[in-house]
Amino acid sequence: MSGGYDERVAENKEHYLELRSLAEQMQLNDHITFLRSVSDAQKLSLLQHCTCLLYTPSNEHFGIVPIEAMYSSKPVIAVNSGGPLETITDGKTGFLRYPKPLEFAEVMKRFLDNPSLSKEMGEKGKESVKKKFSYEAFGEDLEKAVVL
Repeated sequence: MSGGYDERVAENKEHYLELRSLAEQMQLNDHITFLRSVSDAQKLSLLQHCTCLLYTPSNEHFGIVPIEAMYSSKPVIAVNSGGPLETITDGKTGFLRYPKPLEFAEVMKRFLDNPSLSKEMGEKGKESVKKKFSYEAFGEDLEKAVVL
């Protein structure tokens, strides 16, 4: 489990400690590694070796994390609010779900039941990022706005 972490932010500390405690209560400490504020190299390695990315913030702004995952050819499972509504196409480049454990678990299981699903959705995600969020796409959109 990885993510940005700033010790100066009380909410970060509280959430991290809550997750550690939950892992301990569920006797999962030997199966979960908590990585806080990983380097770019670590992030690339994690993205290369994962099946999909779980993006759990509700009402998050645009957010670069789903874009990075999709550009790395990984599908994204995200909460169906905020930025992911703009970046993820449900059922094509990932899954958008209510922030409920069972909803996330159901789509996570799809990747276990169908190993090729990650590759299929990941390829579509990369295509989508290139089409919507590349420098070329930005330039074309800017030109359209300026040339009105």
